[in-house]
Amino acid sequence: MFRFTRSNRHILLFFIPLAALILLIYLIPISSTFYYAFRDPFSTELSFGFKNFEKIQDAIWPATWKTIVWTIGSIIPSTIIGFIAAVIFQSDFRGKKLLITACILSYTIPLVIVAMSWMLMYQQHFGLINVLLQKLSILKSPISFLSFDHALTSVIVARIWRAMPFAFITFYAALSSLSDELYEAAEVDGANEFQKLFYITIPQLRSVTAVVMIILTMWTFLVFDIIFAMTGGGPVDATRILPILIYNEMFAMNDIGTASALSVISILVLLILSAAYWKLFNGGEA
Repeated sequence: MFRFTRSNRHILLFFIPLAALILLIYLIPISSTFYYAFRDPFSTELSFGFKNFEKIQDAIWPATWKTIVWTIGSIIPSTIIGFIAAVIFQSDFRGKKLLITACILSYTIPLVIVAMSWMLMYQQHFGLINVLLQKLSILKSPISFLSFDHALTSVIVARIWRAMPFAFITFYAALSSLSDELYEAAEVDGANEFQKLFYITIPQLRSVTAVVMIILTMWTFLVFDIIFAMTGGGPVDATRILPILIYNEMFAMNDIGTASALSVISILVLLILSAAYWKLFNGGEA
């Protein structure tokens, strides 16, 4: 059992600045968000209720559903592609360092520049993607990638390109630290490369996979720059995810109550997704 001695008290003093910083950065803003979410901003009395949620009830489900599609549609391909790339780069071959640099290059580019680059490539008449697809005879006429029907898929592709390097770097480091003893024993037993991958490598990376997906989920769920710069949440509401809706309520409608209510919903959805990932990849262990 831990006992407070004079030396321990001196050590705890060093944590006071850190605790104060956490209080200022996290606890106070989160508490304020919950406070304004349940308070009627137009009431002269200090009253609480669900009026802010009632005002946005028609927009909550469509925005939440689009946010879940945007998040899961981005992180699952990013995680799979990053893992495959990490497995491939475990082998030594000519040009390996150059290809690794190319894989992580997109991670160094600011999100606004990523959005503008993809928006230019998606242009219907002179965009690189339409030109290449027509040159390869895949398309007969150009596609409007940022139209109502294709906008969400298009921004998801841009997010995958930006998020994949994080998964690749994490899996590459994890694979490099795995012991060779299990692989050598498997070779003695006659296991092929696929058997070693599915029965040795993947089981040992379950916790790493959970961490990668949780972090990418939090980052992607709250990403604002890519969608705002590419579509602004449109056309109509095709890409209006929760962060875009929060921005509109806060700055366009100047309603801190509904913006806070949407923020509370975002926090709850993030907690549910993170808990589901952790339970899935760690067998329900705490």
